Amino acid sequence: MRRFFSLDELLQRRDLLLAALVATIALDLLLGLALVVKSMERRPILVLPQETLADPGDIGDETARDFARLFVTTFDTYTPATLPAATEWLKRRLSPRTWTEASEGLDRRLAIAREGRMSSLVVPLDDGAVERGSGVTVTMRARRTVVIADRLSRESTAVYRLALERIAPTAAHPSGIVVASQSVEEVKDEIPR
Repeated sequence: MRRFFSLDELLQRRDLLLAALVATIALDLLLGLALVVKSMERRPILVLPQETLADPGDIGDETARDFARLFVTTFDTYTPATLPAATEWLKRRLSPRTWTEASEGLDRRLAIAREGRMSSLVVPLDDGAVERGSGVTVTMRARRTVVIADRLSRESTAVYRLALERIAPTAAHPSGIVVASQSVEEVKDEIPR
């Protein structure tokens, strides 16, 4: 049968005990630091524009209008400094079927805006009208102001038409809504400058 160490024997082995104590304190500090770093890490947050969840395959009118308003204002409200981030945001909301063509168009617009120091501001004039036919289309009127090289180029009323489609929600498409096609028509009240 083994007996416990006496105080004299422990004092003789104090170097070993001191090393064990230092290792335990270092491990505690390391684990505490890891816990603090993990607790301060940003968590992904999913913000839904509506209080109710949409049915798969269905886009509600209010959800379609909210998405279209956000897409249109992001699409045509920019400066050369904000356009790269807006372009990346817009690319993530394009339909996979039309992504290549639309992405190239957004990249060309980015190059033109940078070269010409072009800025644009869009203010929606209405909430948008939702049409249901072969899909969901939102038509919205907005006042568009274009400035090139710090000079007002034109002010006009534009009509935006967005064809929306539902896809499976992912991290890149948390709402599950993407733009299948878009058209912009300027109304004849344009005043060239």
